[in-house]
Amino acid sequence: MTTGLTAGDLYCAVGDSANQVARLELPAAWRAGAAGSDAAGVAGEGAGEQRVRVTTLPFQAAGRIRSLACVPWGGPDGSLVLATSTALYRLPLGGSGAGSGAGAGAGAGAGAGAGAGAGAPELLVDGRGEETRFGEVRGLAVDREGNILLADCLTADVEVTYVRQVAPDGKVTGLVRVEEGPVRHPAILPNGCLALCNYIDYKLVLLHLGLEPPPLLPPAPAGPPRRTLHADMGALLDAQPDGTADLTLVVGGRRFPVHRLILTARCDFFKRRPAAFELLLRFIYTGAVDIPPALAAAVAELADRLLLPELCTDAQAVVLSSVSAKTVVGSLLWAERLGGSFSGLLSSLKAWYLKHHEEVRERAGTSVERLGNDSPRLLEELDGGVSRLAKRQRSEERGGRGGWGRGGPGRGAPGRGGAGGGGRGRRRRGG
Repeated sequence: MTTGLTAGDLYCAVGDSANQVARLELPAAWRAGAAGSDAAGVAGEGAGEQRVRVTTLPFQAAGRIRSLACVPWGGPDGSLVLATSTALYRLPLGGSGAGSGAGAGAGAGAGAGAGAGAGAPELLVDGRGEETRFGEVRGLAVDREGNILLADCLTADVEVTYVRQVAPDGKVTGLVRVEEGPVRHPAILPNGCLALCNYIDYKLVLLHLGLEPPPLLPPAPAGPPRRTLHADMGALLDAQPDGTADLTLVVGGRRFPVHRLILTARCDFFKRRPAAFELLLRFIYTGAVDIPPALAAAVAELADRLLLPELCTDAQAVVLSSVSAKTVVGSLLWAERLGGSFSGLLSSLKAWYLKHHEEVRERAGTSVERLGNDSPRLLEELDGGVSRLAKRQRSEERGGRGGWGRGGPGRGAPGRGGAGGGGRGRRRRGG
């Protein structure tokens, strides 16, 4: 059995001698069945009981049909190629010509002649049409270009198989000799190998021939292109103004009708809190604005995107002035993510963290863990700064103690004078 090049057709050998061909036209419900469902499942779940139309083609081969395959040439819908033991037949598909077979090597399996290609013995003869001789055809496969590949052998020596190619122009050529025991049923794999089944030793023989496998599915019928989300959304934008927009953006004198819901769903810029945008507008109109700490980060980011550097600097100053042990890690990660004009704020936040690192670890230890997860490089830099700061402090302490010696401040003997001035003053003379 084989499938036709048009969706929904199957072909199989029928008759008492298996020398005729039947065409099975599958119902539409089966052709459009869900991927992965067999015909019975689709019929039972989606379309109920269905009938398959069966037609016997007006053709009769000279012997038992052993293999069938469809090729994309020779008829309006391609051709059906049939193989008996010693002959190939081609039945054009589509139109009114189906059923007339022209055999290549038809009707004869033996004859005189010298073989050509692949060192074929004299009973296997390459060529065209009736000059070709086959021994015992044991299966067909078709590549992407429509070339037929068949497994052929001599009855007298079934241990040796010859892979032969039949081109669309009818020329038969030997390709390779296979000495892996009796093999049959060739199939082209997606990697370009030809697979053959050894039915005696139960093994698979692979030949690396660099073939182009045929498409897994027949070409889709002509029709309108498949709709996609990005194409539909692009068409909606191109159709503006069509009365569906509920917002207009004005940039450089140009007006852009847009849809508020799409903007907020697709762009974080339009998700900013209205209060932050209100402060930005007031700054644009008046040149000054009081920024609450809770809105400082949103105002700074919005001002940076809208190219308002003065407002961005003012908002960053509010972020820095309101930072605490519990908020410094979040502010560090935020400033690092934005980069650019926020690099100065990032440096100031790092300095604040180094100065208050003990308080941060004591009061917000979980935020330090978050810092390690979200930005290990930044945490490593800060830990290195803490280590250097501690080392410098220890060095200063040791230097301060060693500079005065034993007679330094507070270490001189009570009541004694000295260069350090640690005594109680000068001793009076006389009475």
